[in-house]
Amino acid sequence: MAHPIHALDSFFYSSMGVYAFQTQCEMLAELGYDGITVAGWGGTPLTDLTLLPKVSEQHGLKVEGLYLVLHEGRNDALIRRLVETVEGVELIELAVQTSINGTPAILRFIESLLPVIERRGLRIALYPHLHHVTQTTTQVVQICEQFNHASLGASFNAYHWYASEEGKLEQRLQAMKPWLMQVVTSGSALSQLGWGGVATMEPVDRGEMDNFALVAALNRIGYSGSIGVLGWDYGGDIYLKLERCLTTLRDIDRRLEAHPTWTDFR
Repeated sequence: MAHPIHALDSFFYSSMGVYAFQTQCEMLAELGYDGITVAGWGGTPLTDLTLLPKVSEQHGLKVEGLYLVLHEGRNDALIRRLVETVEGVELIELAVQTSINGTPAILRFIESLLPVIERRGLRIALYPHLHHVTQTTTQVVQICEQFNHASLGASFNAYHWYASEEGKLEQRLQAMKPWLMQVVTSGSALSQLGWGGVATMEPVDRGEMDNFALVAALNRIGYSGSIGVLGWDYGGDIYLKLERCLTTLRDIDRRLEAHPTWTDFR
């Protein structure tokens, strides 16, 4: 199964600055990526979101998602305004980093977004993130089950799953299957030298986490959507790292199709 591949715009956050959005799109299109996810940190995106409706026509890329970070009790209004106004994207990925008023307030905020999401024909995927209020896939699945709303689902980020040491990949993906809207991965190794003092974030052909096993598991649950490449302040020549990631994921798809019995992990 050949998956579409997209990159998160955080891949372009270099140790020497942030690449312009036009450059990001041009690089990804030239390399052969299928899409991009754009981040809106704290409700204030680095990218001019009015550019998103033009991405497909100008670059042949799909805007796979708009990633937003909720600080409940502090930036609720900003997040809601973005959800109400953004164009050129169908999926909102929402991570909940902090909360002033606790879980009930977080749930009320999510509930308040659902009519807006439904009216605008969008979807919202809760994003498990290390060191956040919603850190594990278990937590976001519980929220999805509580609301049981067709427009509310979950993202699976292999880096954050691996770094949080949640484990039980097959079990966690099966639990997410009814809600799974997006997948993101990277290379990673557990190390105090990594992000947050927990795990490294590397190109997908590096580290200890087995992306071949991950994609095989995704295929077994029938996931056919795009797989995102996660990056964060990689430095160096970002173009070459993007190229390596795409080549690796394309080769994983090829190997899995040619050798279906190789997916039997015990």
